[in-house]
Amino acid sequence: MIATDELVRRVRRLVNEAEEDASLSLVSEDTRSIDTHILRLLPQAVALAQRNKGKGVGCVNPRSVSPQDAVIADNGDGGGALFLPADFVSLVSLQLDGWRRPCTVLHVSGSAEALAQGNRYTRAGMCRPVCVEGNGADGTRVVLLYPLPQGAGLGHFVYEASFDAEQGLVGGDAVLEDAVAYYCTALLYSVFERGDQATAFLSLATALCNGKNTERGQ
Repeated sequence: MIATDELVRRVRRLVNEAEEDASLSLVSEDTRSIDTHILRLLPQAVALAQRNKGKGVGCVNPRSVSPQDAVIADNGDGGGALFLPADFVSLVSLQLDGWRRPCTVLHVSGSAEALAQGNRYTRAGMCRPVCVEGNGADGTRVVLLYPLPQGAGLGHFVYEASFDAEQGLVGGDAVLEDAVAYYCTALLYSVFERGDQATAFLSLATALCNGKNTERGQ
C-alpha cells in the first residue's frame, strides 16, 4: 500500500527532477497549489494506468469482495447475479465454488459470449465459466455468472477499484505505482500547458504499464 501523501511527494519529486535545467519551472509555483492539482489529478492517473496496463503486468489498485459478504441471486436461467461494488473498474479474477477455473474477463452485454448464455445448449459450463456485465432491476450494475452451481458460494472476487484518496493505492506493484506517478506528472504538465514535458512523461508511464523499464523508473 502507498498512501496518498506519498504519491503526492513522488509526483512533486518527478517535477523537481525534470525542472532542474528548465528555464520555466513549476517549482516556482505555490507548493500548496501544486499539491491541490496533484490530488485532483490522481484519480485520472490511476484510471489511465488501469486502462493501459499490459496483460499479466499486475494490478494497480486491487480490492476484493469477501465471500462471507457476497449474496448471489439465482437468475432462473442457469446463471446467477452478484452486485458490483460502487468502486468497481474492471475484473481481475472471479471464481465460484465448483468452477474449474476463474473468470478473468468481464464480457459486455450484447456480446457473442453474453448472448450465448441465453441458450442452455451454448451456455458456459464448469470448465469454461463466463462473466457478463449487466444491470439489476433497479439499474444497479451486476456481474452475471454462468453457470451457477446449486448452492455455490463465492470462491474469490478481485477487481480493479477507482482511486480513493483516504485509502491510497493498494496495488503493491512498484512499477505500476511509478506509472501512476508518471501519468499524474504528465497530467500536471498538461494543466500548465507544457506539452513536451507532458508527452515525455506520458510515454514513460505507458512504457511502465507494458512492463518496460525506463531510465527514470529503475
